[in-house]
Amino acid sequence: MTANQYPFFESGQTLTAADLNMVREFQHARDRLVGRMTGFGVNCGLGGSVSGTTLTIGPGLAVDQQGEPLILPAAQPFTLAPTAMTPSYDFIDTAPGGFSVVLEATDVGQAAPDCGESDCAGHATLHTVGVALRTVAGRVTGTRMDFAADELLKAEPIRLALDSTPVNSYTALRDAVADRLTNGTEPLVDAALIAKLKATSVAAADAPGVKGYKSGWLNMVLFATLDLLRARALLRLGCDRTTARPGVVLGWVHQVGNDWQFECAYRHAWEPPRGLTEAIFGGTCGDPASLLKDELEALLAGFAPPDPAPSGGVKPPVFCPKGSILVHGRCINIFLPPVKLPDKWSDSWKLHPRDPIWYPPFEQKWKQPWKVYETDGWDFFDDGVIGATDYLGHQADAVKDELQKFIVGKGGVADVQVVDIGAVDTIKGYLPAGGFSPSDTIVLTKDAAGKVIATGRVSAVRNTRNVGNQLPAAVTAAAEAKATAAELRGLTSTVVTRIDTAEANFTGLTREFTTLQGEFRSYKGGVFDTSGYGVRITAAEAQLTRFEEVQRRISLVEGKVDVLSKVPKEKTLDRSLGQGISEFTQATVTAMQSLAEVQNPNFQRYTAAAERARVDLDSAIEAGDPARITEATLAVLGSVRTMVKASGVAAEHGRALDAQLRNLGGLIT
Repeated sequence: MTANQYPFFESGQTLTAADLNMVREFQHARDRLVGRMTGFGVNCGLGGSVSGTTLTIGPGLAVDQQGEPLILPAAQPFTLAPTAMTPSYDFIDTAPGGFSVVLEATDVGQAAPDCGESDCAGHATLHTVGVALRTVAGRVTGTRMDFAADELLKAEPIRLALDSTPVNSYTALRDAVADRLTNGTEPLVDAALIAKLKATSVAAADAPGVKGYKSGWLNMVLFATLDLLRARALLRLGCDRTTARPGVVLGWVHQVGNDWQFECAYRHAWEPPRGLTEAIFGGTCGDPASLLKDELEALLAGFAPPDPAPSGGVKPPVFCPKGSILVHGRCINIFLPPVKLPDKWSDSWKLHPRDPIWYPPFEQKWKQPWKVYETDGWDFFDDGVIGATDYLGHQADAVKDELQKFIVGKGGVADVQVVDIGAVDTIKGYLPAGGFSPSDTIVLTKDAAGKVIATGRVSAVRNTRNVGNQLPAAVTAAAEAKATAAELRGLTSTVVTRIDTAEANFTGLTREFTTLQGEFRSYKGGVFDTSGYGVRITAAEAQLTRFEEVQRRISLVEGKVDVLSKVPKEKTLDRSLGQGISEFTQATVTAMQSLAEVQNPNFQRYTAAAERARVDLDSAIEAGDPARITEATLAVLGSVRTMVKASGVAAEHGRALDAQLRNLGGLIT
C-alpha cells in the first residue's frame, strides 16, 4: 500500500501491526500535505545572535520542504568556530565559505518496555519527533537567485543632458527591450505592440523636449518590462520543493576580520502558498502576472510624443494632457531621466537574499522611476502634477502667464522662469522634466523665436532642503533677535506719561496702555508734528533694521503688537487708533514680503489677503464710522495672524505672536 491509501476496519477483524502502521503513515502524510499547503521556510523566530565566540539560535517555528513542522522550543547555543557536520544538502553551496545553520526534523524511537503480562508478545515502540540543528559548511543557494542573471538587467537606461537631449543610445536600449519581450517564440506582450516599439526612434530634427519625452518613455518601458519579468520569475517557483534531504536554513555565520557575524538574510525565507501569491498579484488563473502585463501593454500603446503646437492661444493645464498615458484610469506623465544614473540602478529588481521571495511588487518601479534614478520625485507637497508636453512649440511668455494664472487660481504661489537655451546650466538643481508640480520652480526653455523647446523643473523638495540647510543660521539669528526684542521691551520703563516729553529712545513701547491712550486722545483730530510720535516710531523702526533677515522682522511685528495689545475696553475704535493699526499692518506686510525662501506655498496669498484687509481698514478710517473701523480692524488682525504664522517664524515666537493678536482681537470685541 502507498501513503495515500488507508485501511478500513470492520468488526471481528484481526488487526496486524501493518494495518495499524498504515493508519499512522496515512495520517502523517496528510499532515505533511497540509503543511506544504501552508507554506515553506522560517515561519517565526529562529533568529541568531553572536556574542564573542557564541552563536545563539532563538526558539521558533518553520516548515520544511515535505511540510513537516519544525519547532525549536528553547534557545540553543553554539561555540564558534562551529564544527562542520557531515550531512550534505543540495541547497547549500560550499564555495562562499562560512557555515549555514540548518534546522531539520528528527524521529527517535526508544525500546519498548518489557512485557510483564501473560501471553504478552510485547508493547509498541514509542517514537519522539523533534528537531536538530546542524552546522554545515557553505551558504544557501537556490532558484530564487536566478533573476539576477536576466540579460535585460545588463541594459543601460537612457540618460539626458540638461538640454533634454539623449546622452547614450536610444536604439540600443529599444532593441534590447524588444528582443526580451519577443522571448523567442513566446512573446510576453502583444506582438503588434512590440512592432510599435521597434518603429520608434529619436530624430535629429526632434525638439529637445520631444527627445526627452521619448527617452523617458523608453526607460519606463524598460522598468515595466523588468517588473513583469521579475513577477514571472517568482511565479515559476513551483509548489513541489522536492529535495534529497529536507531542512530549513536559518542563516549564515562567517568571519569578518576576526569577528563572527550571523546573517539571517541567507536563509529559507517564508514562502506563502502560490494561491495566495496569485491572489495578491491580482492576475488571472491562466496568467497571475496579467495585471503587470496589462500595464506594460498600456504603456507601449500610449506612446504619443508631442505634436507641433496647434495654432491659437495657450490653454490651461488639463487632466491627462497629450503626451501622458492613461493606465487603468490613472494618468501617467512621462518622467524624464537625469544626467547621471546610479551605479546599481538594477538592484531593485534582483532577488537579493535579504528580500522576501514571494512579495508582489505593489510599487512598480516604472510608475515611480525617480526611485530608480535616485532623484527628487513629483508631488512633494501633494498638490498634483501638471503635464508639460502640451506647451512645446508655444510662445514661452504666453505659457508662463497661463501657468501662473492657473497656479495662483488654485491657491498656490507660482514660480515660472523663462530662459534661453543653454542657460539651464546656471540653475542650481535643474533637471529636464515632462511635468511639474505647482510648488516646483518651473523652467521653460525658449529658442530664438521665443517658443518653448524644452521644459524642466527645480523640485519643491530641493527648494525645501535648501531652506533647511539655512536653519542653523536662522536659529542663531532668532536668538539674537529675541535678545534684542527683550532689550527693547525693557526700555518701556523709561517712557513717561506724556508722549511729547518721551525720550528719543522710543523702541520699548510696552508700558501700560492707559498712558498711551491718553496721548492718542491728546492728538485726536490733530496732526503729528515732526518732533512727536511720527518721528519716534520711525526712529524705532530704523533701529530695528539691524536685526538678522528673518527674525529681525518678526521681532518688529512682535514689538508693535505689544503696543497694540493695550487696546481700551470700549467696543469701538476711533480713527487715530485705527490709523495706528493700519500703519502697523503696512509695516508688517512690507517686512513679510521681503522674506526670502518662505516654505509655505500659500504665503504669497496670505500676504495679499493682509494687504487687502489693510486697504479696507483705510477706507473705513476715511469714512469715519467707528463700528466699521472696529470690524475692519478685526479683519486686519486675523489676516496678519495667518500671514505671520505662515512665514516660517520659530514655533515659540509664532505662539506668542498668535496669543497677542488673539488677545487684542478679544479686547476690541
